[in-house]
Amino acid sequence: MTYRIEIDRQALKVLAALPKKVQRQIAERIDSLAEEPFGPDAQQIKGQEAIWRIRSGSYRIAYTVHRNVLRILVLRIGDRKDFYRHFDR
Repeated sequence: MTYRIEIDRQALKVLAALPKKVQRQIAERIDSLAEEPFGPDAQQIKGQEAIWRIRSGSYRIAYTVHRNVLRILVLRIGDRKDFYRHFDR
């Protein structure tokens, strides 16, 4: 089953500011979620019940999966250095 992917406006701004090569790599990783949102490298973010993350080089992609409507919402894209600050309690 294929999921529909939506990307948050703020995540799109971050993606647009990155170098083209990195943009392509991240876009490929996001596209791969449509077929397998819970792949072997997907991990839940600690302290966040419904938010998952995948890696793309030194960048991280946070997303939620809405199984009932087959939708994935990409919430955040960021460099690993400061990515998790957004999710601190």
